Amino acid sequence: MTTPLDALVSALHDAASYNAAAEAPPEAVVWCDANLEFEPLLPALRERLPELLTYGDFDAETRTGPSVWLRAAVAGSVPTVDMPEGSTPILYLPGVARETLKGADDCPALLQPLVWFTVAGTAFGHVNGKDWTLRGFLTSERGLLKLSIADDNATRTALSHAALRFCTRPVEELRGQRWNADQLNALLAPDLAADMLDWIDGAFTELGDPARFAAFANIAEKQLKFDPRKLSPQDATRRLARREGRWAEVWARFAASTGFEKVVTFLSLEEPGTLFEHQDSYPRLNARDEKDLRQQLLGLAERSLEAAKARIGELEAKHAWRRETVWARRGEAPLAQALAFIAKIAAAEPLPSHDGKALGEAYVAAGANVDWAAMRALAVAPRELDREAVAAALRAVYLPWMDQGALALQELIRVGKVKLAAPPEAGPGATTILFVDGLRMDLARELVRRLEDEGVKVSLGWMWSGFPTVTATCKPMVSPVASLLSGPATTSDVLPLSSEGKPATKPVLFKLMEAQGWETDSALLPDAKLWAESGRFDEEGHALGARLAERLSAGIRDAVDRILQLVRSGRSLHIVTDHGWLLMPGGLPHAALDVGLVEPNGKRTRCAMVKAKAETSYLQVPWSWNPEVSVATATGARSFYAGYEYAHGGVSPQECILPVLKVASDGAQRAVTIGQTRWEGLRLRVEVTGGADLRVDLRLGSETSGPSLIKGGRVLDEHGRTSFLVSDEHEREAACLVVLDDDGRVLAHRTLTVGED
Repeated sequence: MTTPLDALVSALHDAASYNAAAEAPPEAVVWCDANLEFEPLLPALRERLPELLTYGDFDAETRTGPSVWLRAAVAGSVPTVDMPEGSTPILYLPGVARETLKGADDCPALLQPLVWFTVAGTAFGHVNGKDWTLRGFLTSERGLLKLSIADDNATRTALSHAALRFCTRPVEELRGQRWNADQLNALLAPDLAADMLDWIDGAFTELGDPARFAAFANIAEKQLKFDPRKLSPQDATRRLARREGRWAEVWARFAASTGFEKVVTFLSLEEPGTLFEHQDSYPRLNARDEKDLRQQLLGLAERSLEAAKARIGELEAKHAWRRETVWARRGEAPLAQALAFIAKIAAAEPLPSHDGKALGEAYVAAGANVDWAAMRALAVAPRELDREAVAAALRAVYLPWMDQGALALQELIRVGKVKLAAPPEAGPGATTILFVDGLRMDLARELVRRLEDEGVKVSLGWMWSGFPTVTATCKPMVSPVASLLSGPATTSDVLPLSSEGKPATKPVLFKLMEAQGWETDSALLPDAKLWAESGRFDEEGHALGARLAERLSAGIRDAVDRILQLVRSGRSLHIVTDHGWLLMPGGLPHAALDVGLVEPNGKRTRCAMVKAKAETSYLQVPWSWNPEVSVATATGARSFYAGYEYAHGGVSPQECILPVLKVASDGAQRAVTIGQTRWEGLRLRVEVTGGADLRVDLRLGSETSGPSLIKGGRVLDEHGRTSFLVSDEHEREAACLVVLDDDGRVLAHRTLTVGED
């Protein structure tokens, strides 16, 4: 269902449904329309419903005839009426009410042959037994649409005039506002650009609305020098692509939309006649450029790092303009979109290698943006054909950058200039800790951005992770019971132990937390200690590999929702994670697993346990829970197991530099939404969701800063409601309703017309 007309067709079909186990099929659907409200829709409905028959003077072309003819047509005795197989005839009776057909004795003689269908057929109408009115069908809470339309004579008249135009609009465009006579009449006002696009697209035809088409044709002939009565939609598309004169306005309307698929099809048949025409008008040229860019990106696999960077710069200069075209907005230029992120990676500076703090700060400030650019490049090109090209580019420029950062950090650890984190000796100072699994620094920065868009104030810091960078080791370190755990002398699973000697699995951690007074699910009181968890980035990374990039945005959105829920309940949050990760489409480079090394788990491909007295060329780092235990890390950005696109456990900025976020309980703006506003004469009744004890004011004009019309405003009650009178000297003038906090800041606003809904 995309339009009200679609909904009407669906409802008419549904009216013919029946219980085959208990009922006989209806012989016909009887559709009474006493006030002729649906009549403007008949031409369009006849195109969609070949089983639709109309009561009236005989007209074979429109399948219209008197009652006797209708009886014969339903019975299959009229050769010119061909009913689709399996369909139920629909009898539209304009000017006839259901009550008229209730009994043959009271029914006019001309209609009496149709009384039988009130018994052998079914009626199309409301569940209350009454016939549908057009407004009733569009607005009914029990209907398919539930639109909001004013109920007054002027609006009903306007709706009947604008019925076809209104009912062929997408439902999404019609929802979210209350339609009145002025808005409905505006639909009938000439809109040349929209009419032309609808005509090219086939949604607007002369048969469907002859009067409107005639007006449109006259306007098009004068303003666009184009007569749709004589020329074809393909002819119009050619002029649309050239954008000469008023055609530029039609193009602007098309470019701002995401529909008109037939217009796109017509445009795909066109090519520019000269180099001076608008190159971005032609989808064929865009597709050709995408194909060329795909080949160029795939070719980066054969180039050196510097040559690949130079080639990416050339490609960016050639293709950047396509990101501003209508085809990019329609998702038809994914590689041009991905190229913007690839170019950022190619221009990335190496991370400092002389000092650990400098490396960490540079990674947080700029390096994480490089990782996010790689994720975005993968996310905007989900088709396998395009992902191969993006993967080739990332392997050419992102993998060397990632490898350089990992080598730099590994060397700093080897020479003692970086010490990875050890378990804390005391419990945390925070009372609410939100653990987000696998929240790498680039994800954390995007999380901060989205929280700030919600009005939340967030501080972002960083810390070194524990080692190895796996959940078994690092999650217990950021838990509130870390000080109650210790590391055994030997380990095969890199899990610390509780005082009872139990491995610190999730159930053991939760039991320890609960013993220390921590809730591990939810807490009713905002000052109760709470450990909460969110995020599945690590789980999905192991399952999806490089496809994780397509899931990151949704995962961050879920984390935002959880944070807002906690903050708005009055909690200050300390947000932590366990480790980051590396991701490379096509798999990370392979590091041979030396004799004497044991990879501790199928998910931990970047670290390996070192057997007693074994020798290895790989860097060995003390286990965070027991420095006497050494764990080897794969060199650079390599993996001990081949073919892994997603991996962690080793040493790299991505795995070891962890975000630490703090959000104060007052860090989120109050969620305030203006709900219902209703004029009763010159009295305005207002309801504001989340507005208890806030203040509202009505200010003259459409701006929030106009003079008050109610002498400073009114305080909303505990339900967010109030009402007030406005002087009649301002009737029909524009006014701005504002919701204010105690400091006078505007939290929400809406423009109204005094005295009019």
